[in-house]
Amino acid sequence: MKRYIVQITIVCSVLLFCTNMTKAAMPSPMKNTYIHDFANVLSANVKEQLNHYSEQLDQGTGAEIMVVTVDSLSGQEPKMYATKMIRSWGIGDKEKNNGVLILATFGQGEGNNDVVIAVGQGLEGPLPDGKLGRILDHAFYPSASEGNIDQAFQATYAEVFRTVAEEYNWNGEVPVGANEGEDMPVWLIILIIIVVLIIYSFFSKGGGGPRAGGFGGFPGSFGGGRSSGGGFGGFGGGSSAGGGASRKF
Repeated sequence: MKRYIVQITIVCSVLLFCTNMTKAAMPSPMKNTYIHDFANVLSANVKEQLNHYSEQLDQGTGAEIMVVTVDSLSGQEPKMYATKMIRSWGIGDKEKNNGVLILATFGQGEGNNDVVIAVGQGLEGPLPDGKLGRILDHAFYPSASEGNIDQAFQATYAEVFRTVAEEYNWNGEVPVGANEGEDMPVWLIILIIIVVLIIYSFFSKGGGGPRAGGFGGFPGSFGGGRSSGGGFGGFGGGSSAGGGASRKF
């Protein structure tokens, strides 16, 4: 009998130890922000921009988009870790389970870092696993692989944000992707100049000149961010059924 008691005690101790290790490995959410840059890889400007948009979306729809960066997942499987974080932090509305978590690690070395988008069950329809995988492939990976972390998160966040906003028919302020609205590439500007000169030369020889009004302006820079103006009420208590996608970068 004593032997069984000892064995049960050992098993319980191991389980308690593992539980405590898991809790210790997962950081606690900071107050008054949707952007938790524990790995310190995002610029202050981008954090302010994304936080502003998350706050507006939360106030307008009740959905919460959270961005988290950490050094590592302490050996845990990425999607499982992200699902646990959504549940532990209570991201999203408690009844609607409409939270989204964009999570990335930055301490495991190039090619071994993880990026995950996890969603609450209430958003698995508009954001199925396949779509999330495609977002990571064309929005996050290209910029992250070149070391442009700000752009990677801007582009990924914008894709997720638009989908959630459309799901709720929300017509508030929508962010643009990092590559949308940026200055044109130098080669494209040079090509346009050459074409303009050729057209100008052609019309000049014919006695005419280019018509007034000419050519439109180029797009501006990434949508200006504003720091959030307060009103953050904490996380609503949403959960997740495990929906999401992950990639290495």
